[in-house]
Amino acid sequence: MSNIAWNDNLSIGVDLIDEQHKSLIGKIADLEEALHSGQGPAEIVRILTFLMDYTKFHFGTEERNMRAYDYPDLDAHLAKHGEFKTTLANLSDDFKEEGATQGLADSIETLLMNWFVKHIKDVDHRFGEFLRENALTMSEDG
Repeated sequence: MSNIAWNDNLSIGVDLIDEQHKSLIGKIADLEEALHSGQGPAEIVRILTFLMDYTKFHFGTEERNMRAYDYPDLDAHLAKHGEFKTTLANLSDDFKEEGATQGLADSIETLLMNWFVKHIKDVDHRFGEFLRENALTMSEDG
């Protein structure tokens, strides 16, 4: 298990986004733990459903703010969000078809965790810099 947890290296310096990232990372870690500890399917489905719903909420918050501030890398950022949503949906489908397999647990560790951490450190960090350089603030409404 990768045992990823929030740390200051993941902060993009925008409180609203950082708090949402903390929630997402915590739930990804919960899902990883549920898979490795053999928790029942209902718990795994509950966590996967939360992740899909919260991802939609979080990405929506970022995207509304990017549009409101004419963020120059919006299209590239949207494409990355689409990748993550597709990956998460595929993992959910895999679980529904095959159950809590070792392959699914490995996918959580490699695809979900690595993708999300890389996304935060790269494209989200650039968005945070854009906000700070332009003295802009984020809101959940956008």
